[in-house]
Amino acid sequence: MSYPPVRRIVTGHNALGKSVVESDMQLIPAETTSINGTAALIGTLAFTNCYRSDKLPPDVQEKWKDPFGLPLPLIGENAAMVRIVDTPPGYSAFMHRTISLDMGVVLSGEVYMVLDDGSETLMKQGDIAIQRGTIHAWKNVGTEPVRMLFVLIGSNPINIGGETLKATPTYLDDIEFTV
Repeated sequence: MSYPPVRRIVTGHNALGKSVVESDMQLIPAETTSINGTAALIGTLAFTNCYRSDKLPPDVQEKWKDPFGLPLPLIGENAAMVRIVDTPPGYSAFMHRTISLDMGVVLSGEVYMVLDDGSETLMKQGDIAIQRGTIHAWKNVGTEPVRMLFVLIGSNPINIGGETLKATPTYLDDIEFTV
């Protein structure tokens, strides 16, 4: 059994400048390391890549490029990403930092946001976390999957006390990405 699909609707303009729907699809959450969008089974971590721009500001007039089913890094330096993440019960993510501004909204379930100072903050449906380049992890101690919506925007380098902080390596670093 897999996670429920995500309906993604993308708009654009026709030749006359009128607003149109360019894409209306049901997206199946995929294995995080899949190179072809293999559906993730409940009990595994799943990503649904809904949108990606490899430049900021994005060019909303360029041809729509669908990121669904492509292996993508967490975030790039001058990129923006919209992703749904499904986290199974009992799952604890690895501690990680991206050089980005990440906004995470809990759509369903409850999850702990864990920071490297040892704090754990319980987030419930409707709560939003604004991650500003901090080291963090997500922990689902409940009995139901957690679904979160993330918007990630690449940021300027992070400098603390004269030291430039780096993104943490992740298991995604070994994957050849299509961007």
